Amino acid sequence: MRQQTASSPKTPSRSYPLLALFLLLSTALSLVWSHVRLMWNDEFLSFYSDGVATFKQVILVQLHHPISLDPPTYHLLSHLCMDILGRNAIALRLPALAGFLLFQLCLFFFVRRLAGDRSAIIAMAVPLLTASFRYSVEGRPYGLLLGLYALSLLCWQLATLDDDIPRNRIISLAGLTLSIALAITSHYFGVLILIPVSLGELSRTYIRKRLDFGVLTALALGLASVVLILPFQRALMVYRQHYYITGVNIRNISQGYRELFLRYTTWPMPLQKLAAAAMVVLTLALAYAAYQRFKRRPPTEHAYTWIALLSMALLPLFGYLLGRFVTHTMEVRYVIAALIAFAATFGIVLERRLRSNTFYYSALTFIAAAALVINTHNILQEHRASLAILASLQPSPALATALAANPTAPIYEQSLGNFFVDSYYTPDPALRARITLLYNSQREIFFLKHDTYSISANNLQHFTTLPAINYDQLITAPGPHLLIQWQDGWNWTDQAAASEHATVTPLGPSFGGQAVAVQWSQPNRTMEISTAH
Repeated sequence: MRQQTASSPKTPSRSYPLLALFLLLSTALSLVWSHVRLMWNDEFLSFYSDGVATFKQVILVQLHHPISLDPPTYHLLSHLCMDILGRNAIALRLPALAGFLLFQLCLFFFVRRLAGDRSAIIAMAVPLLTASFRYSVEGRPYGLLLGLYALSLLCWQLATLDDDIPRNRIISLAGLTLSIALAITSHYFGVLILIPVSLGELSRTYIRKRLDFGVLTALALGLASVVLILPFQRALMVYRQHYYITGVNIRNISQGYRELFLRYTTWPMPLQKLAAAAMVVLTLALAYAAYQRFKRRPPTEHAYTWIALLSMALLPLFGYLLGRFVTHTMEVRYVIAALIAFAATFGIVLERRLRSNTFYYSALTFIAAAALVINTHNILQEHRASLAILASLQPSPALATALAANPTAPIYEQSLGNFFVDSYYTPDPALRARITLLYNSQREIFFLKHDTYSISANNLQHFTTLPAINYDQLITAPGPHLLIQWQDGWNWTDQAAASEHATVTPLGPSFGGQAVAVQWSQPNRTMEISTAH
């Protein structure tokens, strides 16, 4: 029997103009933010992977020489955007923005069926106030994952409501299959998309005392997409032995929740503790309000919907378990889809209060104003940071003199993220062309205990024209050689030069690091480091 809902889908919603307004606000803020934000290391990995000539080459890069360690879906989407809009940061990031807008749109329709238009508008608007909004401005799969997780939840909800309307149900089940398949083929942690809907459907089966073969088939077909990513996963095995992330610990769970809402790790410690305590209190208050709302839910609102929401809220826990026992790596951004549960629950528990026009329009005004203030602050902060980086992309006077004395001398950089920024954003094209990537797997493992940069440097040479050279070749060439070094935990050239008794001449601050001229007198030190390792 068809479930009656708080807002009939057949009735045009008076909230559609507000829905469109907040989607436009999200788009405008994200595009402005993207315009002032420079790409960073992980985005450059995607940028060069996706900027190849054809879709086939994108697939081949991910199959044989990956530097961005994801399955192909996001890369294909950003390649398409770059084909249309050109090879630039905004095109790279458009699939993430589209994912965030899809997340807001699906959240609106999901909550609308449970608590009405007003709750739905509040739920879809609240994410603009959170730290997770930044994933709409990042050319990586996380914003897209938000949208796909929300789409899977909405399609499952529609499939359980429209089981007496075959055409609508087929569309919902197809959407469920597609959202699962796209999530799994966008990121290896995308497989977690199965958990909320599967647990919701399991509880639905228990309540109804019968299986829904349509939903089960959609879940199985979506899961079958795992087969598609296995060849891409095999291409990553070379990274596994000395990967830069050393493990997963229980703190990843709490960090996964904290960073949904705030990025406060640079704040003074007393403020960090205050923010953490405030978030715990607010989370407990929301959980209590959700429990009260669950107890007084209408007869047509089944418990299995709340099981799915609770499972979505527990994604950081499930992500920790997957990272701890399967992948042996986890980043908190892999589980940001937990935000769906918090935003939906927040809108639903306010249902009664939102019946008051005063409360509703005051809440909307506050959210819109706060979104503008918070994100304008973030945009201005990002703009200042970008200007500071661009201003630093200059050689020191001593380095400029050395470069003028030898017009063909390269500038060597070993820190991959800094190399990407400097070789892309340095304003002088002639100077930019001289920046060369320096790498060496043995030394990277010896000094840093990982070889992620060296593997990436090797793979880059198969599909880009970025200049790169192995350290072993450099130290046998006549010198001195010009290097930029950083004290950022990712640079080993200073340690290597010291261990090899090279002559190092400081040339002053350059390109955000320190320029040096290095003269090696004993190039056979290569074998000594290899033996020591």
